[in-house]
Amino acid sequence: MLPPPEIMEQKLAAQHVEMQRLGTENQRTAATNETLRQELAAAQHELQILHAQIGAVTSEREQQMTSLADKRAKMEAELQAAEPVKVELQQAHSDAQNSVFSLCYKLDIVIIDCSFNFKTV
Repeated sequence: MLPPPEIMEQKLAAQHVEMQRLGTENQRTAATNETLRQELAAAQHELQILHAQIGAVTSEREQQMTSLADKRAKMEAELQAAEPVKVELQQAHSDAQNSVFSLCYKLDIVIIDCSFNFKTV
C-alpha cells in the first residue's frame, strides 16, 4: 500500500530543502576550495622567489668570503715579504745608534784632550 499523498509531498519537500542545502554547501565548499588553490599557488610562487633570493644571497656571501680570504692571503704574503726589510731596518737603526754613541764618545775625548792641551799651554 502506498503512503498518502500528503506524506509523499512532505518527504519530497524535505528532500528538496535538503538538496538545496547540499547545493549551497557544495557551492560554498567549491568557492573555499578555489580560494585555497589560489592561496597555495601564491604561497608556492612566493616560496620560489624566496629560494631564488636565498640562492643570490648565499652566492654573494660566498663571493665576499672568497674575496676576503684572497685579501687576507695577500696581506699575509706582503707582511712576510716585509719581514726581512723590517729586520734590516732594525739593524740599520742599531748601527746608527752605535755610530752616534761612538762619535759622541770620540767627541768627548777630543774635547777633553783639547781642554787638557789648552790648560797646559
